[in-house]
Amino acid sequence: MKLQSSKFAIDFKKIKNIKAYRSFLLSHKVKLKSLKSVRDMALLPITDKSNYINKFKPEDLLFKGKVPPMISASSGSSGRPNFWFRGDEQEEVGGEIHRIILDKIFNIEKKDSTLVVICFSMGVWIAGSYTLSSFRHVARKGYNLSVISPGIDREDTLNILKNLAPRFKNLILAGYPPFIMDVINDASKKGIKLVNKKVKIITSGDKFSEEWRSDLLSMLNMKDADTPLVSIYGSADAGILGHETPLSIFLRKEASKNGALRRELFGDFAGPIPAVVQYYPSEVNFEAVSNELILTTKTAMPLMRYNIHDTGKILNHAEIKNILEKHGLTKRAIGFGLNDWKLPLLVLSGRTDVAVTFYALNIYPENIKSSIEDPRITKLLTGNYSAFNRTSDKSKTEKLYIKLELADSKINRKKIHRLVTNVLVEKLSEFNIEYRKLRSAIGKKALPVVIFTNPDDNGLNNTNERKLLSLNGKKPRVILVKSGL
Repeated sequence: MKLQSSKFAIDFKKIKNIKAYRSFLLSHKVKLKSLKSVRDMALLPITDKSNYINKFKPEDLLFKGKVPPMISASSGSSGRPNFWFRGDEQEEVGGEIHRIILDKIFNIEKKDSTLVVICFSMGVWIAGSYTLSSFRHVARKGYNLSVISPGIDREDTLNILKNLAPRFKNLILAGYPPFIMDVINDASKKGIKLVNKKVKIITSGDKFSEEWRSDLLSMLNMKDADTPLVSIYGSADAGILGHETPLSIFLRKEASKNGALRRELFGDFAGPIPAVVQYYPSEVNFEAVSNELILTTKTAMPLMRYNIHDTGKILNHAEIKNILEKHGLTKRAIGFGLNDWKLPLLVLSGRTDVAVTFYALNIYPENIKSSIEDPRITKLLTGNYSAFNRTSDKSKTEKLYIKLELADSKINRKKIHRLVTNVLVEKLSEFNIEYRKLRSAIGKKALPVVIFTNPDDNGLNNTNERKLLSLNGKKPRVILVKSGL
């Protein structure tokens, strides 16, 4: 299989064999026989979980109702898992993307012994099993590569790094950014030396800053210019959708320092700097509709104009070149693969259906709402809240913060703090399966920091709250805020 920059191709005849999609089009009064080419895709209604996936039986969403060999799950806002199916072709695409990363970005030679340590959760979630199958595909292509999958068990991972990794020339760590940082930090404390080894890192699921990237690589005595760290953009719904490249990382780094370039790429986006990846249009088609990314992809459960509820924008290669030229960066960009990575680019600003991400899991507004509406605490709070995470101690620690507005400024904060925190943890664990698993894996580190404000505070005016949030003199890194119920 060869991944290409060519346009996405769609077989409308195959759509007829998806029972749920036929019914969906019928309900929107769209006739399949009127669809002839990719240009007709604009005639198709937009789908998402609520109006399509959750409206039909899983088998009716599949091509000819045939159940593929692999299934993953994702925890939705209600806590009820969605099941996502993938076949051999989708796993082959994932394998080829990982092979390209090894070949074109990490410059790992086939003959060199390489150990891949998968630190993504190995439960029902997609990241662990998909990464495992992808690297098995790479090994079958003749690479001298071995895979071990401790998941998010830190002691197992450290044991592997101490006793197994030294036997290999290359080491690839694959996992969620905060967990990878935890592992590298713990390895350093235990005297497990990684700095003299050819270490590469693959992350996914959590957006990080360029400062975080630099902090992590400095712990390994590595340089950013060598591109030893690549983040993959994917989802349980659709598998791998794109990944960072030397070119996309260069653009993001420059935008973090250059205000004019930042505005050109990201507009007036006020949050943390968006993720920037490139994707293969032969495998997935993206559209930007009302600032949301709409995708079409040929997975085992075909997704047609599917709203993944990620926000962002799309730039084709010509637009990328024009932006670089405008800012006098073309010559430097050539050194980072401008003429090699002729793929469209995605700017990923955030999500419209998620309150906050923490250790790469999504915490939904409904998860927090269920806590606030609990009879034990509902009279104590107005219902307004914000949620964010932040890193401290040179990016080594990530904490989840939930700020809640008190119904009355006379309420004793110290008296209710434990009760409110316990209710939040209880409800998050009940309605968010991924949070429950994370809590069992990392213990107290998963507990939220609860902050109270008064209705008339107009923000964090309380001295203790400001002090709590100004670790290292830095402002909190807000991911996405959902206020009000």
